[in-house]
Amino acid sequence: MNTDLLIVGGGPAGLNAAYKAASNGLKTTVIDRWFTLGGQLNQQTQFYNNLPQHFENQRGYQLANYLIDRLRKLDVKILENHKMIGAYNNGSIGVTDGKSTFQVQAANVIMTTGAMEEPDIFPGWTLPGVMTAGAAQILINRERVLPGKRALILGSNNFALEVARQLNDCGVAVKGIVESRNELLSQNDELLCEVDIPVLLDSAIERAIGKGEVEKVYVNTDGIESVYDVDLICIAKGMTPIFEPFEIMSCDLTYQEKLGGWLPKYDSRFETTSPSVYIAGNAAGITNIGGILLTGEIAAASILEKSNAANSLKIEEEKKYLWGELYRIESAENPSALDARLDVIRNFHHETGIQLPVYLDSVFGGLTNG
Repeated sequence: MNTDLLIVGGGPAGLNAAYKAASNGLKTTVIDRWFTLGGQLNQQTQFYNNLPQHFENQRGYQLANYLIDRLRKLDVKILENHKMIGAYNNGSIGVTDGKSTFQVQAANVIMTTGAMEEPDIFPGWTLPGVMTAGAAQILINRERVLPGKRALILGSNNFALEVARQLNDCGVAVKGIVESRNELLSQNDELLCEVDIPVLLDSAIERAIGKGEVEKVYVNTDGIESVYDVDLICIAKGMTPIFEPFEIMSCDLTYQEKLGGWLPKYDSRFETTSPSVYIAGNAAGITNIGGILLTGEIAAASILEKSNAANSLKIEEEKKYLWGELYRIESAENPSALDARLDVIRNFHHETGIQLPVYLDSVFGGLTNG
C-alpha cells in the first residue's frame, strides 16, 4: 500500500492531523489499534472550555464524534483494529490486524501514539480495586459499571480531580484525595470548588489490605496513620509519552520531566530526527486537549508545506496562528510544560543548525534568538 501520509494513532491528534492533510489533497491513511477511533475522548464526559478558537467548546465524547464524523466525509483510508509492528529496510512500515501483515510505503508519517498512565507501587497495589484513574473513567462512562462504592484518589492533578468529580456524580463516596506533596498539583480553581473532597497533603498510601480485594487502606500523613474503609483506589500520578514506536523508527530521544519523561526529539515542524517522521499529541509531551489538537494540525501543516500541497504563504500564516493558539492554551494551563516544549525545539534546532522560523518570534518573543 502506498500513501502520502500514514498516521499511526486515531486519537484527537491523529484525527485532526488527518483532516488537515486530507482536506488539502494528501492521500491519507489512519491506523488505530482499537475497534473505534477517538482514543480516550470517547469516555470523557467533562466539558472542555479552552479549545482552539476554530473549535466549539464541548464535551470530550462530543469532540470525538465531531472529529470522526468530519473525517469520514473525506477520502481517507481508515484501518481500525490495526497496529504498527515494525519498519522494513526499504523504509516501509509493517502493519497488522492480528491475522495478516502488510507493508505501507508512506512518504510521510505522523506518530500520534499518545501516553500511558504512571503506576504507583505500595503493598497491596495488585489487589482488585486498585486501578488507574483512566480505567475507572472507562468503567463508569463507557461500560456503565461502578468500579467501587467508596474510593480514595491517589494524586491531585486535573485529571485526578475530574475523575473524582465523575465518581461523585455516579454515587461513589470519594473519601479523600491523597497527595504526597505539600500542595495540590491542579491549578483549576473551578474544578477544585466542584469537587469539594477532603485533601490529604504530605500523605502517602502505606498499604492496602483485604480478602481478595481492597477493603482497607492505611494512609500516612506527616507521620500520623489513618485507616480508610474503601474498596477502590484510583491512581492518577501523571502520564508518560509512549515512545517505543519511535525507537522502531530510529528517532533520537530526550528527557523532559515537565513533558512526562522520555520522548522523541523534534523541531518546530514537529519533525523528529528521522526524516519525514513527525510527532503530535501526548507523544510529543503531556499536554491538554487543546495542545493535542494543535500539535496534530501543526505537524500536518508542516507536511503540506514541504509537499507543496498548499500555498506556502497561506500555510505559514496558518502555522503562525496555530502556534499562537498553542502558546495561549498551554501558557494558561501549564506554562512549565510549554517552556519544556520550547526547550526541546530550541535544542533540536541548535544541534542541527537549522534556523527557527522567524514568525515564531512574533508568537513567543525572542524564541528564534533564544
